[in-house]
Amino acid sequence: MAERQDWPEVPGEYRTGTEDSPVAIAVIGKASADVPSDCYRIMGTLRSANIGVEKVVVNMLANPRLRFLLVCGREDGHYPGDALVKLAENGIDDRNNIIGAHAQFPCLPDLDRDSVERFRSQVEVVDLLHPKDSKGDIDWEDPLYVFDDERNRELEATARQCARRDPGPYPGGALHITIPGMMQERGDLGDMLNMEVGRMTDLMLRMPIDNLTTDALNITVSEDFALVIDPIDGLLLEVPTVTFHKRFKSYLTGNE
Repeated sequence: MAERQDWPEVPGEYRTGTEDSPVAIAVIGKASADVPSDCYRIMGTLRSANIGVEKVVVNMLANPRLRFLLVCGREDGHYPGDALVKLAENGIDDRNNIIGAHAQFPCLPDLDRDSVERFRSQVEVVDLLHPKDSKGDIDWEDPLYVFDDERNRELEATARQCARRDPGPYPGGALHITIPGMMQERGDLGDMLNMEVGRMTDLMLRMPIDNLTTDALNITVSEDFALVIDPIDGLLLEVPTVTFHKRFKSYLTGNE
């Protein structure tokens, strides 16, 4: 089955390679890998264990030709690589949290279990993370990490090995998932989430302890454009997705 002309379906930082390749590559953070474009169909960056992973899943499911996902780079405090590997190994629980993931908020609120199980059935995730350990510090600047020659050769060799094991397109065909808000370019999601952390922290610090009410429901202005009003401070907010914002706010305020 041919992929749609507007694939990938959700925006992100990526480059495309050979159309018939069954391999996708997720590079953690601002790492820079240098491999021939005939080794992959798509190679992009992964910076978060939630929205970033959701975008990977949506784009992979929309292209049944993709059967392998190589996760590579240096793990950071967000633990996005670990979240993707654990998703393939364990799936999600009843709260849409990735089972066994080390990340602070490894939640996929905009995906249902059927979609996750389809991803696990369609895609073989290959763990090439190194180093895997992290001090747990989140660096919102994501400093550049350049692959050395050995790492580049490992990545290319693994991609070519996967291509030789290509089982062909997934028999279930393409699965198109529409997530309002995510279908548009949201800018830098890392900056957006960092601002949300700062905003909620500042609100809680300014509230008297006996009036600390942070569980007020958001007012949805637009699902399609991901706009909400937070009644705590009355601000109109542009968020990654409405569903994600509700869960993230609940996590930040200790209501998870």
